[in-house]
Amino acid sequence: MTGACKDVLADLITKFGRPPIIPRAIPVEAGKIKADWKVAAWVAGGLVFDSDGRVALVRHHANRGWEDVWVPPGGMLEEGEPADDGFRREVREETGLEVRDLHVTRIFNNAYQEPSGGRYPFYFVQFVARAASHALHPDDNEVREARWFGALPADMAFREDYEEDHRIWREAFLRGER
Repeated sequence: MTGACKDVLADLITKFGRPPIIPRAIPVEAGKIKADWKVAAWVAGGLVFDSDGRVALVRHHANRGWEDVWVPPGGMLEEGEPADDGFRREVREETGLEVRDLHVTRIFNNAYQEPSGGRYPFYFVQFVARAASHALHPDDNEVREARWFGALPADMAFREDYEEDHRIWREAFLRGER
């Protein structure tokens, strides 16, 4: 882990406590790695809930990736950007929403793995947060559609990564705790 990576991690631990860090390899077809994926990076994304207990998800334009599936808002951190600030920025850019009550649920220590053996590491910080409003106003340059969901849709990328967060938040919401 480089100095910049350690700084992001130290900042997260200071602000949110020590979340679980989960290592995993993500198989990727040969030639599918984008150039900016080949540099170790931090990515922040997560579930944003409204006051009705629904979650905001987006679909990107074809040139942005993830065009055929729903994804939580998120993206790469800018150089020197704290993960929580990056998450807020990405949510604002992709949905038009401001968020509050952020919680880090886990960090994935990922590596894209090519069949040839090439490995490209990156860290993904998974958040849950509350939306400050209901009005979705996606950035048309990045996102072709943003929508509220009462349940995680079947065609959601990395759905299994978010099922526990969604269940915990919904149960707390139904008990009147969120």
